Amino acid sequence: MPRFEVFVPAAPPKLPIDLTLRINAEHWLAALKTGLQRLGEAHMANNVLCDIQSDGSIHVTDPDSGRVFRILELAQAQVTAPPAPPPVAPAPVAASLGRPPPPPTTTPAPIPAPRPGPAPRPATPLPGVAVAGTPARPSSQVDRVEVARAPSHSPPRPIGRITQTICTEDVLADLFLEVTELESIADRQRGLGFVLDLAMRSIGCDTGSVFTVDLGDQALSFAVVRGPTADRLMALGLKVPMGVGLVGFCAQENVAVAVSDAQQDPRFYRAISEALNYETRSLLCAPVASQGTVLGALEVLNKKGGQPFGEKDLAVLSYLAAQAARFLTRLG
Repeated sequence: MPRFEVFVPAAPPKLPIDLTLRINAEHWLAALKTGLQRLGEAHMANNVLCDIQSDGSIHVTDPDSGRVFRILELAQAQVTAPPAPPPVAPAPVAASLGRPPPPPTTTPAPIPAPRPGPAPRPATPLPGVAVAGTPARPSSQVDRVEVARAPSHSPPRPIGRITQTICTEDVLADLFLEVTELESIADRQRGLGFVLDLAMRSIGCDTGSVFTVDLGDQALSFAVVRGPTADRLMALGLKVPMGVGLVGFCAQENVAVAVSDAQQDPRFYRAISEALNYETRSLLCAPVASQGTVLGALEVLNKKGGQPFGEKDLAVLSYLAAQAARFLTRLG
């Protein structure tokens, strides 16, 4: 099973310091969820922003809290045995057997005694966390935790994208009145197309798709497609297996994901883009789910202007995906 290094930023007062954990998991999202559970976090947001870095790490931004998590899949060489301790220098050998070595010719200067000061306050470690000078309490859940402290003389270096505070109510205010039109639509194709058109117009992107789940073969089928390759894509009749690609990943895990550079993400399913000769750059996908049951997925590609998808876009698509789920549930 793959092994991941998960950086969890501090969230005072519950988590007062940054921590780095090493966790075995099936994929990066499972590693992040496991790490948060082990640290006593209640849950992770269902909507996350992902940035794939040049070193292969994934920076995941939680739009609700602004925290940025870093997940890196470790190579096998980093997972095996720890480095061997440095060799110990041999003791000096006497010039002749049975005689002790001669004493040093010079007497070292005496070391001044340290000036008395206030005694340090004892640290209260978290379970399984080793703080300098304090033995860690045993824990069967956390196999290794590293404490990351930034030097006091240098500001902390941010990772991931810079988040901005957004008022979701303001973002969705314009859509709220428009989406009520969905209540009067009884045709499945027309209703899903209406939701997709709203998403593409509100977010501003080149291409979009609505997927529905085929329960028989556990795959995602294209229900509605918009964009320059829509007709060819629908004619191919392609399906995406559940768990394959980013849309299959989102549907399987029931989590919305924004990826700024899809080509750098190993989960990106290239077969469809290559079949259509269409380049996918940025990708935003949200599951269409009702009461925990995933009915499909809503996906948009390539935001106009070459900008990555942000928190506003994620909020809009998640809201519209929820409306699509209500629509499908009403139709039965």
